[in-house]
Amino acid sequence: MNRFAPLHALALLGGLLALPAVAAESDQPSSCGYRAADDDRPRIGLALSGGGARGLAHIGVLKALEAQGVRVDCVAGTSMGSLVGAFYAIGMPVEDMEAIILSLEWADLFNDSLERPQRSIRRKDEDRLSLSGVGVGIRIDEEGAGLKLATGVLAGQRIQAFFEKTMLAATTVEHFDHLPIPFRAVATDINTGLAVVLDRGSLATAMRASMSLPAVFDPVEIDGKVLVDGGLANQLPIDVVRQMGAEVVIAVNVGMPLEQLDSNANLLTVINQLTSLMTVGNTRDAIATLGDADVLITPALGTDVGSAEFDRGAEAIAIGYDSAVAATDQLAALVSNRPTRMALLRLDKVPVIDFVRLDNRTPYANEVILQRIDLPIGQRLNTLELEAQLRGVYGLGTFAQVSYQVVNEGGRNGVIITALPKAHGPNYVQIGLELNSDFSSAFGANFRASLLMAPISEYGAEARLFGQIGSEPAAGGELYWPLDPLNRNAFLLRGFYESADVQLFDERGNNVANYDVNQITASAGWVREFGNLGALSVAYRIGAGETKVAVGDPALPEPDFDIGDLTIALTLDRLDSLYFPREGYYARLGVLASREVIGADTDFVQADFDLLGARSHGKHSLQYGMRLHSTTSGVAPIQSLYRLGGRGRGIGYRRNEISGQNYLVLVGGYLYELADIFGRGAFVGGSLELTNVWEDRADIAWDQAVLHGGVYLGFDSWIGPMLLGYGAREGDQGTLFLEIGRQF
Repeated sequence: MNRFAPLHALALLGGLLALPAVAAESDQPSSCGYRAADDDRPRIGLALSGGGARGLAHIGVLKALEAQGVRVDCVAGTSMGSLVGAFYAIGMPVEDMEAIILSLEWADLFNDSLERPQRSIRRKDEDRLSLSGVGVGIRIDEEGAGLKLATGVLAGQRIQAFFEKTMLAATTVEHFDHLPIPFRAVATDINTGLAVVLDRGSLATAMRASMSLPAVFDPVEIDGKVLVDGGLANQLPIDVVRQMGAEVVIAVNVGMPLEQLDSNANLLTVINQLTSLMTVGNTRDAIATLGDADVLITPALGTDVGSAEFDRGAEAIAIGYDSAVAATDQLAALVSNRPTRMALLRLDKVPVIDFVRLDNRTPYANEVILQRIDLPIGQRLNTLELEAQLRGVYGLGTFAQVSYQVVNEGGRNGVIITALPKAHGPNYVQIGLELNSDFSSAFGANFRASLLMAPISEYGAEARLFGQIGSEPAAGGELYWPLDPLNRNAFLLRGFYESADVQLFDERGNNVANYDVNQITASAGWVREFGNLGALSVAYRIGAGETKVAVGDPALPEPDFDIGDLTIALTLDRLDSLYFPREGYYARLGVLASREVIGADTDFVQADFDLLGARSHGKHSLQYGMRLHSTTSGVAPIQSLYRLGGRGRGIGYRRNEISGQNYLVLVGGYLYELADIFGRGAFVGGSLELTNVWEDRADIAWDQAVLHGGVYLGFDSWIGPMLLGYGAREGDQGTLFLEIGRQF
């Protein structure tokens, strides 16, 4: 069974079982080709089925048809058949089509998440909290509250942009009959179960609608109809090309055949079979309408080439070619002495843009979108620059899609930019899990959840409620309020309760006590953002807390404390991943001043510098880093001590095993990418780290530095980073460690 089939099957099952018997909604006129007066050959219609990656075999079929001199007069496609069919209909040479298809990074095309450097600073900050979205929101209205679910795993941000770019040649074509080869895309109306034949409008949007696998891709709305993948209603659109006027049909079926199951079939296999029954059933009905003059080509893909195995595209194309060659005798009667292609479109022509219009269906002000887009009027469209600018808008993280469409209105070319909100917003549930253990004496576990409300103002203000239960309970909230459309300046208000475990050590490194430190704080600050590069922040914080001895001499002091400090920090963040970086850099310089005059009970100053960089070469990458944190004046109290332990902070220490007034860590690391699992990397890595922790800055000495080494397996999971490894340091036994969802 195709390894991705269970995902597709579970996504489709509910909708498939609810669909009624279907028939096509269509009253299409005869439009199959433009015939010269002396051309008495039959009109030939090409019907291309859906099938995901298996549909790439259609390209091989087209290569064989052209080689044999078979001229196609009209084409209709479903799902992947609509993609190949549209490419062919606009006049794209089959060789170019094959080159484009085989060069695509399909995993990226079917992944709407942005590379981390392209995300906004706010979204990058969520990585530091180790919070992940789960496609669930909270509905709050006059009727009460309830859950809202995302309409699909993918909104189709990247695939829509790909279709728009490749279909630019069809910008001025209002009806698909006016393409070099008349064309139809087939989708399914999710509300009626009827096939919908798309024959006009945006060719890119028609292709996107035809490929909208329910619950995987968001549906597409066209003319008031909510459309999903056409295979649910008409997997092999033979009837559509007949309605277009085809007198002979060449039908290409690349659908996945049913499996042969027995009574021991597992649940996922049964669900996959149930979903396949729908498409196989309507395909069987369509094939039954073929006549003696028609040709059915079924590429011999078997059950081996799966619908998601786009890495086997060359193999699928070759199988398609061989299957069409095998049908040479049947196709012989359809060979034409006229050219097999009509080239009416200039595929290399890029339109000059006369106007830009925004279709903003979100709560954001138009300026939030338009000020991030620079599209010169009177110049040719640069699709690469436009796509990069749209990704900048999408990087705010609360849009379902920010796409463009090139249109021609009254002889003027324009770009319509459409911004859609997420279906499960604007109140998003985020979760995180944190576990750490040395499989001996130390164990910690925290589950965290957040409700992000965004946007709550037209400039994109956000509010967050946060809670954590477990070893270190926490609760709080924050309000982020931008003052301008580009979010360059913003106020940030926070209030938090936190409980932390702090360990104290003597000068020989022996643990003398464990303290529970509980504190409540409130802060107000200003943030100056530099696009998605970094930010400068200033914050004033006040609070109060208490300390209790959890392990150690009961006679040890348990002081209460007051907090009053001012923090200034400059952060630059261009890493591709905080936890398993392969490219980019991260730097932070911060100063915290605690003063009695602003509410503290202790005067001290701490200066922090963090640097982490990475360079990759193929699957290999090297990391380098430095952390220098120092109490530069005064003595920091228990709650403000620096805590070390774990990868990047002394991999030979257990987490929070050591604390002090000052520390230095130098890091060198290596990563090898083992696999990419649904866009998430699995790695094996190692690091060498040199650490020094000291109480008095005058005591720093290189001969007291401790060398650490460690190896680990890592996975950048949906709930945060996972590491299982072994670390050791000079003069001490090693420690086995497990970390999940560690905060940065």
